[in-house]
Amino acid sequence: MALLVQKFGGTSVADPERIQAVARRIAASRQAGNDLVIVVSAMGHTTDELTGLARAISSDPPQREMDMLLATGEQVSIALLAMALHAIGVPAVSMTGPQVGILTESAHGRARILEVRTDRLHRLLGDGNVVVVAGFQGTSNGLSGVPEITTLGRGGSDTSAVALAAALGLTPVRSTPMCRVCSPPIRARWPMPS
Repeated sequence: MALLVQKFGGTSVADPERIQAVARRIAASRQAGNDLVIVVSAMGHTTDELTGLARAISSDPPQREMDMLLATGEQVSIALLAMALHAIGVPAVSMTGPQVGILTESAHGRARILEVRTDRLHRLLGDGNVVVVAGFQGTSNGLSGVPEITTLGRGGSDTSAVALAAALGLTPVRSTPMCRVCSPPIRARWPMPS
């Protein structure tokens, strides 16, 4: 079996029909014998819509609160995609960036990934699950040492996919408008260069 990391952007998961199409594509890849980590962006223009809501409330919202708000977009996508996979008989587990082990700097809105801990990811894959990961987000230890949700800025889901692939020892091999795919045999350099 090959281990693949695939990333699906907001257009690919913009509505229920597209999410179901992505689920069928994932199911076909799994049926072909692949273990899969799927990184998903927020649906359609969700990030822009959430930003607009924040700006309607405050002209200068605190960046920490923006991270709390914007991270919800990807969480909707991962839950719906995991549900779509279950509906067609594919075992799947959705995970936020913090749950999957993406550790970042404390800089809200533009955090850099410092480390990816893959223990939980390996366990879930070993149990036969497709792991659906929220891109664009991670966790840091804030000033008080308390974990904080952080976001990676625009393009953060791509960054999440590449970081997960690197941590799993994969290298990018193909990019299409719908997804990016990573697989062995070349180990990407970690930590990733800035």
